[in-house]
Amino acid sequence: MISRKIVFVTFIILIIFGQVVFAVDDAVTPLEKKIDSIFVIASSAELKYRDMVEPAKDSIAAMGAEAVPRLVELFRSNTAREKRAVEQILKKIGHEAMPYLRKSLLLDDYRQVSRISYTIGEMKDSSAVADLINTAFHKNWQVRSSCAGALGKIGDKAADETIILLLADSVETVRQAAAVAAGRLLIDTAIEKLVHMLGDDFYGPRMCAANALIKIGHKSIKPIIDSLDSENSMVGDLGCITLGNIGGNLAALGVGSQMKSENPARRVLAVKAVLQSNSSLACGLVELLKETETDPVVLFYIDKTLEKYASR
Repeated sequence: MISRKIVFVTFIILIIFGQVVFAVDDAVTPLEKKIDSIFVIASSAELKYRDMVEPAKDSIAAMGAEAVPRLVELFRSNTAREKRAVEQILKKIGHEAMPYLRKSLLLDDYRQVSRISYTIGEMKDSSAVADLINTAFHKNWQVRSSCAGALGKIGDKAADETIILLLADSVETVRQAAAVAAGRLLIDTAIEKLVHMLGDDFYGPRMCAANALIKIGHKSIKPIIDSLDSENSMVGDLGCITLGNIGGNLAALGVGSQMKSENPARRVLAVKAVLQSNSSLACGLVELLKETETDPVVLFYIDKTLEKYASR
């Protein structure tokens, strides 16, 4: 208790005697100067301020809505630590901060808008869904990505159509964020686009699309099966993996045609899908493949699969 009092008194003395420099140099009003001086402590990584960081954040958060305009200005910082501190303080303020944050989505500075969108998502406040939807097609890709992420975290189905459109964005980071959101929102009308994304040129969107299809579950199985013979081999390869992760009889039987592929790598993926699906119904297909298979890697997974289901 005594140590906490010492920390608090030291904190106040530093502010009063100007030993703490302002976080930014454009503060005008006494309130802005007060917030800036405390914020230097709240965002500090220095050991001498270590025990003052959380009290400083709490001190700014206690100001409530009147502190929000200055905090939004501080989002212009180029320092990740400072932006993270602003986000944490806004979360402490909570719903009271939302009216100004929603209005701030119209600001010209994309750095502020992007970070505000992200913070709203972390706060999971559904009152901002319409504002995020209106901002989701911003000219800056960081803003579009942040809006997609925020809409997914909030989880309001009103965002479904917006997320589906963002799945086709020209920037891979936005597509990736939209795929994550589609999985969180369980958007079954996005399945066709998610299946197409299994062949995306970039790893992130591909894997996030696969994870979204797994979360959506059995509704994804038939569209994935129908895509396994796509000219884009990545669609078929990742499709087999995704079916195995979804699991079940339909998924296991669905990869059967891929065991006839001329590509041994595809045959491996098909057998592994049966192995992971927890369904023994496709074991007959695996046994037939073993009679003619010569590739050692495929044979390894055939034996592993038949061993797993031998007792069933």
